Amino acid sequence: MYPTMELRDILKTLSKYKNTIVITTIMGALVGLISYYLLPTKYTAVGSFYIKRATESTGIKTYFTYEGYYAQQGALSYTNTVVALLESLDIRNKALQKLNLAVNEESLRKYGKLINVRKMGPQLITLTTEGNIDTEAKTLWNALSDTLLETTAEVNKDGDPKLSISKVAEEPVVKTTYKALWLNTLIGAGTMFSLSIFWVSFREYFKTEN
Repeated sequence: MYPTMELRDILKTLSKYKNTIVITTIMGALVGLISYYLLPTKYTAVGSFYIKRATESTGIKTYFTYEGYYAQQGALSYTNTVVALLESLDIRNKALQKLNLAVNEESLRKYGKLINVRKMGPQLITLTTEGNIDTEAKTLWNALSDTLLETTAEVNKDGDPKLSISKVAEEPVVKTTYKALWLNTLIGAGTMFSLSIFWVSFREYFKTEN
């Protein structure tokens, strides 16, 4: 048998180990199936913020004004700043203090993995937090939200007070993270199938070399 085998040779080799491959794949599927029921349920809290800049009324009804254009551009630019703030260690640090949690390198890194910030539109930001229980996810979301609003309000006193951040809804939506039985089973089976093919190839290669 040559190191570079034709398709017929490969299939012939795999057929020699078909029982091992099938059994290994089935075991992988069972592991994936069991993991679906054993893995703990995670919860997420999801809520959005709308960023805007107030305009001064001129008393003239027009479809376009310089003030309106400037306000929109200011809001668009500020949206990027708010995203960066929500992802910053400063906001995370203040939020953990608000929750009376220890603030150190480990906790900042741990909670950083539980926070996801996405810019969903030009002036719309969505904040998602995770937790082992529903109240944990919701409490973390509220702490980050309150910290963000307090910090930006304080900063904007010396900046542009017309810029504002509003919650789209007062409370976040709390839900369980998505788990798919078929996906867990497929991943388990696929992983073990790939490993079994690798093992067969590795074994046959060294048999050929010897």
